[in-house]
Amino acid sequence: MRYTGRNKRIAAAAAMGALTVLLATGCSLSIGDVDKKNEATASEATTAAEEQPTAEEKPASDGPAEPENTGVSEEGAVHKARVAQTIADKLAADTGKRPDRVTCPEHLPARVGATIRCELTAGSDTLGVTVTATSVNGKRVNYNFKVDDSVQ
Repeated sequence: MRYTGRNKRIAAAAAMGALTVLLATGCSLSIGDVDKKNEATASEATTAAEEQPTAEEKPASDGPAEPENTGVSEEGAVHKARVAQTIADKLAADTGKRPDRVTCPEHLPARVGATIRCELTAGSDTLGVTVTATSVNGKRVNYNFKVDDSVQ
């Protein structure tokens, strides 16, 4: 069978359609440690607050742990790069296809009900993503995200 440009376009369109349907489902996830600084130490912020997340997830322990790069800023927010990476990872796990790019313009505040908008690019399609913090329990932030139903 000869592969023509038309066959490739049909296959790409079918894959994008399936990805769009799967992206339209809401997802929920949880991100680890949130360190909230008090006013006395807020001026001592270091570049660690802007560290990029690691690809590995380490299980949370019940006891005190050494500081680690969790992708969470010291001001009590989930780092924007961590949110974007988690969205891409979750969608890849759920759909079998990783979006080309996910970007979030700001950190997600570790406050129940806090919402940010991110942007997802898959092929030539760009979709908005709404991320909402659903709970904050100690050093754990739970949040979910929903991909918009229509292309921007």
